[in-house]
Amino acid sequence: MPSLATLTATTTGLPCREEPAPFFSTDPNERHYAARQCHRCPLLLACQQHALATREQHGVWGGVDFEARAMGCGTERGYQVHLRRKQEVCPRCQAVHDEAVEANRRRLLELAHREGGTVRGYAMHRKLGERPCDGCRSAQGRQSAKRRERLRAEAARPCAPVVALEPAEPLRGPHAGAHALAIAS
Repeated sequence: MPSLATLTATTTGLPCREEPAPFFSTDPNERHYAARQCHRCPLLLACQQHALATREQHGVWGGVDFEARAMGCGTERGYQVHLRRKQEVCPRCQAVHDEAVEANRRRLLELAHREGGTVRGYAMHRKLGERPCDGCRSAQGRQSAKRRERLRAEAARPCAPVVALEPAEPLRGPHAGAHALAIAS
């Protein structure tokens, strides 16, 4: 079989030859666009096989974003890599992360319900955009009542007495006897 270099040199109308910039862009959205362009290419499989055989880690080859593949895009790990690199998180990684966060909140909510409702359960209901159940709402109400009682007790505690200080020696020098300034009308 001819090499990929030979095939690309003899085949016309290849998307990667007509508009090469997105195929090696640092922007994940541009690489996603490039991967879609590959689907109209007659060398799709040959290009993909070449990239796999040479262990490519950058660019789009045969409709696959190998940079995203190496990073684990579409996974929680990929989400963390985006953050570490201070990159914009791609939609696939964001969706996977959001699902993981929601699943964890649901797990915490289930634990709260086993205890008959907790303050943490109340917070999980709120974060999930749900109306809190009666048990969690009662737990939150009890905590709020305790807090209000503690604040009332602190307010009712007598303060330390105020001690009047004896006047010191009269000021001497330029600051002694400040005079009012006349205001021009």
